[in-house]
Amino acid sequence: MKTKSLIYLFAAILTIGLISCEKNELPLEETLNTELEVISVAADGTTTFVTTNLCPVFDTTAELTANEIEFLYAVREDEKLARDVYTYFFDKFELAPFSRIAKAEANHIAAVERLFYFYSISYPAVAPMGEFNDADRKAYYESLINKGDTALEAYKATAYLEEKDVADYTLVLGSIQNPNIKMVIENLIKGSSNHLRASVRQVNALGGTYAPAFLTQEKYDQIVNSSFQNGKPLIGVKPANPTAPDRINKGADPLKIMGKVNENGECTGTSNGQVPGSQSQKGFVGKGYRGGR
Repeated sequence: MKTKSLIYLFAAILTIGLISCEKNELPLEETLNTELEVISVAADGTTTFVTTNLCPVFDTTAELTANEIEFLYAVREDEKLARDVYTYFFDKFELAPFSRIAKAEANHIAAVERLFYFYSISYPAVAPMGEFNDADRKAYYESLINKGDTALEAYKATAYLEEKDVADYTLVLGSIQNPNIKMVIENLIKGSSNHLRASVRQVNALGGTYAPAFLTQEKYDQIVNSSFQNGKPLIGVKPANPTAPDRINKGADPLKIMGKVNENGECTGTSNGQVPGSQSQKGFVGKGYRGGR
């Protein structure tokens, strides 16, 4: 009896050990080459990122340069400015389109922060609504909200904002080398184009008109007269454990800080490039983006 008990005990221990080993040897990735949606577009044109799918579709690249870090911070500030403008107009007029797009712009902030997370970049929290450390951006925000004396003028102001974003993002797109940043900016252009269409439709519905200030008439007409742009699925890797770090199989350590940016948008640390970023002309990634803002 004693011998049998020992045999059974040994078998049980061996079985537990095999199960344990099997668990430890489970692949970290559930599915390779999976199509994942990157953006979602509602019927009214409100465009949001599926943020949980961003890191799985990002490519493995070199660490970010100082210029790229500063550019991303500036883009996040621009999306914050858009969120704050829409929020201000919703508080003033209580019209649902302003609320829906304000939430979408908050989602765009989160999308940029996924890039910071992916590359282990330390960054400050966004400032309170309507507050910006950059004087030019603060003045731009004030000029936009001051345009909105009526709902019609407010929609014109958001159309102006979105048109400028389309123009500026398109201008800088050609100088972006990092494929992950490029993908996010391409989808931000789609989002701004959709929100431009939505704003212009509201202007027209209220009996007003809007004339382009930054885009050519041909490009503007192409945007406002077409349907809302959907994003295309991208190939990515879906983690087996949704709660695990979503870059664990890309050879990076999410706990190791690889760069820093301060509240003024200046890169104060990077493992790749110059600190802070170099001055370049408008239309290029880095300090030259939007004239240095």
